[in-house]
Amino acid sequence: MAIRRLFLTISALCLGCLTSLAATYRTPNFVVEAATEKLAREFGDAAEHYRRVKAIEWLGQEMPPWQRPCPIRVDVSPDGPEGATTFDFGQKPIYQYMRIRGPKERLLNSVLPHEITHTVFAFYFQAPVPRWADEGGSVLSEDDRERHLHDQMCRQFLNQGRAMRLNYLFHLREYPGDVMVLYAQGFSITRFLVEQRDRATFLRFVQAGQRQGWDQAVQSFYGFPSVNALESAWIESLRRPRSAATTAVAAHPEPKASVEVAQVKASDLASRRIIRMTAPPVQPDLTPGSARASGASLGQPGERFDTRGVNRASSPTPNGLADPAYEEPTPPLPPPPPIAYPSRPARLGTPSLGPKLW
Repeated sequence: MAIRRLFLTISALCLGCLTSLAATYRTPNFVVEAATEKLAREFGDAAEHYRRVKAIEWLGQEMPPWQRPCPIRVDVSPDGPEGATTFDFGQKPIYQYMRIRGPKERLLNSVLPHEITHTVFAFYFQAPVPRWADEGGSVLSEDDRERHLHDQMCRQFLNQGRAMRLNYLFHLREYPGDVMVLYAQGFSITRFLVEQRDRATFLRFVQAGQRQGWDQAVQSFYGFPSVNALESAWIESLRRPRSAATTAVAAHPEPKASVEVAQVKASDLASRRIIRMTAPPVQPDLTPGSARASGASLGQPGERFDTRGVNRASSPTPNGLADPAYEEPTPPLPPPPPIAYPSRPARLGTPSLGPKLW
């Protein structure tokens, strides 16, 4: 009898240890797995909050409840913040699974709203979104710290001649080798377009650009004669200080009255499975005297940009976290091959948009 009691005691302790390693919390639209029940509940409630807020910001109203709750794997760690959301557009309803990892504060304030915005775009387009718009719009949904960081990164890449011509960037459906350029430049042009009109116009523009061509879409929605003209206006805008009113409009737009989900053809890449990851770079070195030898400058007088401290993600691949056991989804499809282009990416070159800094 004593041996049996000892066995039961050990079994109970082991079960308690296993339970403490992972907890699950279910909300109407998410199933969150985290190390503790408190963490799972906190991230589940935050996910529902951002799902409502980001849908209202981008679509003008809340999304209907998902038929299949989205699993979220949360790993709070001291490592750099990162996240990935997987979509399988071949399943109806769309299969989606989210993984986020990093410091708790950055996950709640930046990574989680970024990944939730991906789900809003997936609901609206019902198909893969051009990478620049998908990541640019998601960075726009992050907090002030990340938006400022990506703004500085974009200026830095422009000064280095690493930024891509918009005619090339707009056609990218996969991540380029220089993935951080896509994040920073995608955010900057997305913010510029949202400030020209609003978020609803931006979504319609992206939809029209994929269907009828980007030059025509730019003319129809923003009044620029071509993508090249839009590019020139965007670069020119980076030379001017940003007003507080403009920043407030970009961060908190007025809700729209209604939303229509984009209709897509069956042939519009609807069966592709795509993976998105956010891996915010570290703050670039802006200390005095760090200007590049070329002397190119962009932005307000006195700004200096350098590559020291920049974290270039090598690829937007998954972060290695295990797939969830929830609902036993269809086995993952292999990542689609990158689109072949006839030539190398066209770069913007080094713009001299101010006095040279030596």
